[in-house]
Amino acid sequence: MTDSHDSPPDAPDAPDAPDAPDAPGATPGEWREIYHGGSPEAEKAHFRALADVVVGIQRTNKRKSGSQVSRRTFHAKIVVGVDNAELTFRTDLPADLCAGDFTAGARLPAVVRLSNASGTVRPDGSPDLRGAALKLTLPGGGEHDLLMTSYPVSHARDATQFVEIARIGAGPRPLVLPRMLATFGPSETARVLRNLRQANRPSPGLALESYWSRGAVLWGGAGPVRFRLSPLGPVASPDLTPAPPPDPTDSLQDDFAARLSDSSVRFALHIQRYVSERLTPIEDGAVEWKERDSPWLGVATLTIPVQDTLDPKGRATRDHVDTLAFNPWHAPAEFRPLGNLNRARRTVYAASAREWHAR
Repeated sequence: MTDSHDSPPDAPDAPDAPDAPDAPGATPGEWREIYHGGSPEAEKAHFRALADVVVGIQRTNKRKSGSQVSRRTFHAKIVVGVDNAELTFRTDLPADLCAGDFTAGARLPAVVRLSNASGTVRPDGSPDLRGAALKLTLPGGGEHDLLMTSYPVSHARDATQFVEIARIGAGPRPLVLPRMLATFGPSETARVLRNLRQANRPSPGLALESYWSRGAVLWGGAGPVRFRLSPLGPVASPDLTPAPPPDPTDSLQDDFAARLSDSSVRFALHIQRYVSERLTPIEDGAVEWKERDSPWLGVATLTIPVQDTLDPKGRATRDHVDTLAFNPWHAPAEFRPLGNLNRARRTVYAASAREWHAR
């Protein structure tokens, strides 16, 4: 769930997901979601219990950081915030990938928030995941959020595991490994720790990162997909020679600002189609959808235009973007999020948002 940037306090309950048979080599209609506890009602009750744990973690992070206010449980530090980007869809977008306002040649205004994933504010040079959140303005009103992080898969298979790992990680450091082993066993602990080591690293620059949805969403009649943003075309190195060495506290912010001062920053949006529960599972967020099984298909381009993100106007825009709630459930019904981790976000992050909105 680390790619969520928190839902609004009044987010309504998720609609129940349709059941459909699942089989290897499935067509888009041959997939299903599996509810924790066997029913949507049992799962929602379980998610409410997880939400209480997440709010406790949020308060622990506040206490550890010495902050006087609560922040987002994850992605606490915004690095880039702009409100004048645009997502442009291919003019030759295949008909079966056209859904809702995602149509051939569509141009949608976008707010972009790029962030460090930690729940506490740390220097940009610290090893960490990075997040990308888009808020698209739809022609008929409303919004559509796309959330991603800089590693293809989650370290957690489902929401229960995610929250338990976060709870253990928020405790005393010497007890983390023993508690992980006691809870998950040697093999699963090794997998989780390996994922965290690989995913949490220093970043060369947020314009150079790729960002994955990790979980699946519906894409209209095309069925479940995962999506990814990746740098498009050559990314010019910023000219920082006249300036002093960048401050590691805000080095990613300064790097992105330098790039945008000379040219726009562009990313390609790709999707992967669901193939089968074995190759492209919906419920297990820790399994990568391999490109050999489901090739990436380019559908759109995100363009962040030239601007000064460090002048007073740019900083005011960033501060405003930081007040916005991003959540995968801010989406039309034909793009409904899928899978246990995504379903948990609506309950868990609503509780988290109530905590940090109270600031």
